[in-house]
Amino acid sequence: MRATLSALKAAAAAVPLAARHAHELYHPPQAKPGRTPLSKGLPLRELRLTTSRDKIPLRGWVVPGTGPHTVVVCHGMGRTMSSTLGHIELLHRAGWHVVAYDLRNHGDSGRDRAFGSMAERYTSDLADVLRRVEDDPELGGGEIALYAFSFSTWVALSVLRRLDRPPAALVCDSGPMFDIGAGLQHFARVRKPTLPEAQREGAGHAVYRSCFSLLCRRMLAVRNWPPDLSGTPTRLMFVAGGQDPVVPESQIAPVADRYPRAERWTAPNALHMSALRFDREEYQERVLTFLTGAFAHPTRRSEAAKDG
Repeated sequence: MRATLSALKAAAAAVPLAARHAHELYHPPQAKPGRTPLSKGLPLRELRLTTSRDKIPLRGWVVPGTGPHTVVVCHGMGRTMSSTLGHIELLHRAGWHVVAYDLRNHGDSGRDRAFGSMAERYTSDLADVLRRVEDDPELGGGEIALYAFSFSTWVALSVLRRLDRPPAALVCDSGPMFDIGAGLQHFARVRKPTLPEAQREGAGHAVYRSCFSLLCRRMLAVRNWPPDLSGTPTRLMFVAGGQDPVVPESQIAPVADRYPRAERWTAPNALHMSALRFDREEYQERVLTFLTGAFAHPTRRSEAAKDG
């Protein structure tokens, strides 16, 4: 009887804990300010805009290059644009303009109080950023590519369907998950060591894992996944980490396989979002070659710009 009551108590406590963690997934605690491109000796100007959907202020960086092409970088969930500084430097050194921004509820960008439609909110925000890039006199003269990490790979794939002028390329690093529900349950298992003891095993963890996955999916509200990109000329590249405990290669491969022309590579030594660190030389060569090739073959975006 005592064991049963203990299990029931652990299961009951798991529900509000899972709800809090699900909300924090999309509304993480405010991060401390990180390094900026200036710390690497790169040029910098601020990017500021307000989202068209709900008037949330977004803050970002413009790192001008020799151009004419621009790469828009989207960081992973729970991080800030500072986490992509190594990639920004890599892309800038290749000669391209680079734009990075803090997702809503992250870094210096504004915070919402939303509990639903998070996929649509983040996707709409990225569309707003891309429109701003196109309208920027310093950035709008060439092709645009997207470079997304982890959670933002969902957003970047989804935004392709709503753009009149699709980007030339999209690099998806460490994502996205094919089975979102299973992926979120896996994420709950990965974070088990950080949970209270009662929610690490048995009924407490089972209820926590199920509730966390269910609530995250309800808040995210992804529809028609993976998206149908037939007729979209954007070139796709998927990078998985061979040692990634968060979004394993087995989750990324089925998404990439939906797009027969997509390139896919597994960085053998990389953890989550760390291929630039652990497989630097091959990672740099593959990514830069991919983007250079995409920029060399104009998409409908360039053709529409010429016509307009």
